[in-house]
Amino acid sequence: MSLYHPVNLNCPHCGKALEFSASVSVNADRAPELREAILDGSFQRESCPHCGTGLRLDPQLNYLDVGRGQWVAAYPAAWIDRWAELETAAQQAFDKAFGAQAGAAASEIGAELKPRLVFGWGGLREKLVAADAGLDDIGLELTKIALMRGMDDLPPGQELRLIQAAGEGDDAALVLLLVPDDADGELEELSVPRAIYDEILAEPEDWQPLREQVSAGLFVDVLRLTRGG
Repeated sequence: MSLYHPVNLNCPHCGKALEFSASVSVNADRAPELREAILDGSFQRESCPHCGTGLRLDPQLNYLDVGRGQWVAAYPAAWIDRWAELETAAQQAFDKAFGAQAGAAASEIGAELKPRLVFGWGGLREKLVAADAGLDDIGLELTKIALMRGMDDLPPGQELRLIQAAGEGDDAALVLLLVPDDADGELEELSVPRAIYDEILAEPEDWQPLREQVSAGLFVDVLRLTRGG
């Protein structure tokens, strides 16, 4: 089931006290509408009842979608430099729920799940979009590395996030969002041929060292190579 708990905070605009229901667990099999809300950006988005300012709670939850083989631990984007510590915690949580420490029935389900760790709503949404598009998320991260090699002026801290897989055949493309490290910075969309991703998968030997680094744990993300840890 999907679980919530009350959270008390102050509105960043008017400063008045608020109480929201924060999600700690999302079961997309039982509540597919929550998955859709994550994709369209409405999940955990509220308005201050005092001043009307829009707010969105940072993710701190476990996401389960047995049908798509996904288990994802999601944490606030600001915690990304703690990924090594939180990766250990996420692995322990997965092992307890669906892995070596779980019962036989849960372990059988867990054998079909791909556990992952993400930071921020953009990181979680990307995993859902990639699954819908039939993309290997490790291959996607290697594709980002290939793109970043040609972006000489990419400042440290910026992220590339898949937001859409568009077109078919020769016109197939991956649409990525260039997210600045500065919250007030400009977002930029990049549309790249899916053929780049396909070529990387077709040449596994050339990419094996980086593949092993990117996929060394639950945090399958190019930022694993550059942030915290």
